[in-house]
Amino acid sequence: MMDHVKEIEALLKRGANAKALSLSQRIARAKPKDPVVLDLLARAFLANGETDKALATYDRIARIIPRHPKPLADKAHVLQRMGRSPDANTLLRRALKLAPLNGSLLRMLAATARLKADDPAVVAQRTAWDAGKLAPRDQLEAGFALFGALGASGLPYLARANALQRKANPWRMAERQAEIDALQAAIDAGPWPDIEPDTTIAPLFVTGMPRSGTTLVEQILSSHSSVSALGETGFPLRAAYSVLYQNGAFVPMSALTSRDMATIAQRLTGALRQAAPDASHVTDKSIQSFMVAGVLKRLYPRGRLIYVRRDPRDIGWSIWRNHFSDGTHGYSNDQRDIARQIKAVTEMVSYWRAQDPDMFIEVSYEALVRDPGREIPALLAACDLPMEEACLHPERNTRSVQTLSIEQVRQPISPKSIGGWQAYADHLAPMIETLKALDVPWD
Repeated sequence: MMDHVKEIEALLKRGANAKALSLSQRIARAKPKDPVVLDLLARAFLANGETDKALATYDRIARIIPRHPKPLADKAHVLQRMGRSPDANTLLRRALKLAPLNGSLLRMLAATARLKADDPAVVAQRTAWDAGKLAPRDQLEAGFALFGALGASGLPYLARANALQRKANPWRMAERQAEIDALQAAIDAGPWPDIEPDTTIAPLFVTGMPRSGTTLVEQILSSHSSVSALGETGFPLRAAYSVLYQNGAFVPMSALTSRDMATIAQRLTGALRQAAPDASHVTDKSIQSFMVAGVLKRLYPRGRLIYVRRDPRDIGWSIWRNHFSDGTHGYSNDQRDIARQIKAVTEMVSYWRAQDPDMFIEVSYEALVRDPGREIPALLAACDLPMEEACLHPERNTRSVQTLSIEQVRQPISPKSIGGWQAYADHLAPMIETLKALDVPWD
């Protein structure tokens, strides 16, 4: 069975969702009471947009293992993404009764519930932490929730959680910078091969730093009747690197052929089409798309690259106080590395902009939330989309959201988060000083 599990996971990773679902259903018929099999089935249902069937499958798992919190948490996570926060919170509190010292459950609850210091779930984990009875893995996740509930007095828990996650997921900025340098060298080693562009689809690639407002921009665009949102798929970078990066090194652009470039388009278009077969426009909010922006621009003349920028101090503060999954955004647990990553992204965007000043549609988060009535029509026009009233009210968009902004995007557009870093400026000195030393602008 493990071979089938790996096969289904691989299919889901590359976007072959229909195949993953077919195989999952076949295995589930043979093993109808196996929680691992049913979990894969639920994930496949989700990947294919069959949310109700996924929720029902998590209910099946919960009946098979009624004393285990995982199926409750998994169902709650789906409900959170759908905007059904009260239902999700009820399930998470049930799960916490089964596992009151599970830090992951408290962190999940904090995403959609306004926890306070006297909340029983908060008190239980804080008391265990202070008594030295909360396991490091639970501290790693609970620390983010405790800060949310306690505010400034919770900073020690937040710092400890970041330190634990940093230890579990080492990050070396030098390796990231080496990747960027090597990619630029390969791109510069032209000339580029002739490219036959793909005009069958109009992808809207939304990119920028995490916590910069990319989810809000995708929510606005996907509120349009002609646009389908795919979320953070990872497809663009994966398709590009499948050709650009071979045998542990980037291939010089001069060594690539027109067929190589067509392969990138075929793989990326295929993945996008599988996810949204009938859409004329699709949004892809893969953060790393900025790395291969020039490739995407040449391959998709009907597409657009939308770069969202925001005050780096607000970006850095939001990254520092939020938990990212293990293996993603490894810089997020060190304030100086957060600043270095912001600098690296800014420089890569500037690199592409130097090649083509019109490479990106640039969106200022601050301008967007202060004056959405002006900025949203301008964004739609830049994407060759007619104005629609629904785009002014992205909080009414009922699509599933899979990022840390699951709660914020359900609220009307507001500038209230601007300058949030200021209340914690002293605590953020390492990040702010590094941003200054790197000459990262914030005005």
